[in-house]
Amino acid sequence: MPGLPSYRRVLATLITVTAIAMIFAGTAYVAVEAQRQSIADDAATYKGLDITFAMLSNAVHDQEVEVDDIVISRSTQLAPAYRTAVAAEIAAQGSMQALAEGMTDTVASLSDLTAGTTVWRKNYAEPVIATVGAGQDPAAFVLANSDSHESLDRLVNAIASNLALANAALDGRSAAIVATRSVMIVLAAAVAFAATLLCMWLIVRYGRALERDARRSDVVNRFTEVTSFASDDAQVAAGTIDALALLVHPESAVIHVLNRSKDRAVPEATMGTPIAEVLALHELERCAGVVRGSMFVNSDIARPLTVRCPIYPATEGTLACIPLTSGEWVGAIHLYWKQPRMLPLELHSSVSRIVEHAGLAIANRRLMAALQGQASTDPRTGLANSRTFDEAVEEALVALRPNESLAVLMLDIDHFKDFNDRFGHPAGDDALRVFAQVLESYMRDDDLAARYGGEEFTVLLPNIDATRALAVAERIRQRTESTILTLGPGTTARLGVSVGVATAPASSTTRIGVLRAADEALYAAKSAGRNRVALAAQEFITTSVQVNTVPVGGTALTVSTDAA
Repeated sequence: MPGLPSYRRVLATLITVTAIAMIFAGTAYVAVEAQRQSIADDAATYKGLDITFAMLSNAVHDQEVEVDDIVISRSTQLAPAYRTAVAAEIAAQGSMQALAEGMTDTVASLSDLTAGTTVWRKNYAEPVIATVGAGQDPAAFVLANSDSHESLDRLVNAIASNLALANAALDGRSAAIVATRSVMIVLAAAVAFAATLLCMWLIVRYGRALERDARRSDVVNRFTEVTSFASDDAQVAAGTIDALALLVHPESAVIHVLNRSKDRAVPEATMGTPIAEVLALHELERCAGVVRGSMFVNSDIARPLTVRCPIYPATEGTLACIPLTSGEWVGAIHLYWKQPRMLPLELHSSVSRIVEHAGLAIANRRLMAALQGQASTDPRTGLANSRTFDEAVEEALVALRPNESLAVLMLDIDHFKDFNDRFGHPAGDDALRVFAQVLESYMRDDDLAARYGGEEFTVLLPNIDATRALAVAERIRQRTESTILTLGPGTTARLGVSVGVATAPASSTTRIGVLRAADEALYAAKSAGRNRVALAAQEFITTSVQVNTVPVGGTALTVSTDAA
């Protein structure tokens, strides 16, 4: 661009300014750090002086107190304590003398205190102790020297004042260092800010296209990663909206996805305030993008002779209609801007990659769900298969709490082989499906019915006791017995079923154990004449209403049909 410095000149200037700033900052940093270390050393010395001065002041005060106590008590028994205080004062003076080296005022005040305490002990303390020791009254002597304590206090206060001034000076140096460091930080920040602005200018001036492509690729890569962890269509749709928002910044957006039954399109994810309604069967097929089979962008909806999407009936602005496809279309995306705008052609490829991956992710997830459903269900009856049932029993036993029970029913259609031989296998398949419907009609939300093999079925009833389980089994038996199968014109048949009931933990606490108990009860029901219910031999219940049950192991079974 004319008038702008060349890239190399700007880069050289940036490097020179940065180098000068770094040299200046480094030199200032070394000087400030040296001063900061000196202040830290002085602070440690002053702290030691403060501690030692406190010991010295206490020792002087203790001497005064001990002498006063000797005067008051007229006894020299406190003289040893006085001698100890004197020794403490002398030791503290020596320590302070070493620490205060170079502090002229403090050393002078300390010397004055040393001389003052020496004179005080010689002219006052020792004569008082000697007077009391001789048994004489020291009152007259004490009155004559009443200002002796005040002179010592003045000497102590003089040292305290010098130390306070020294600490204040140290605080001033610390404040100056803090201010200097603050100025350095501001200058460094200013230099860094200026360098950053220059770098940003260079990036914007010479690297805008590369940055834009990298950002778009990053959005696509992150979107791919997010969808790989998505657990349902809603999460894939939400990730798609987020990715498109980062790429093209629409003001409103909605993703319609066909439900698994393909009888309506549901708005799985939205952004802003879009037009988002559940669409009836085939209504989404009217979308302009779906009709075209690829992305359709109306840059200015308000223009005459422009195609408007009936699914998103906006009257002004810009609308992009994008079909979600994976072999066959599974939904559509609508992106809307209130003001007309052009969607750059270079963005079309990135948007297409996002949408294609979203359609593929939804289709693959549905395919996996269908395959998992096929692996866990019996294709002839639609019930769970034996593997799914065994896993459910294992999980229910693990989750079983104290004072809770569950029941397992083992059911076998009576004389089913004869039924097949008489009416044919297609009629037998119909009978299995009808019986599966009977079972499902008695299942609660947490119950599970399964075809265990051949004409044998199983039912898992969580949170139920033996009485209620027998009642459910008896109702299933009665409903099966009363169901009429239409096998052809003028041909009908009925089924009977034998049921074995076992509960956990009464019969067993393991899957194999409770299934074996239910199977043994089923064998007892069949042995007793079929078309009846039996409870496992290990269990015993008694209620008021007799149903069609059999004794197992010598135990008579009765159960109320109203217990379930």
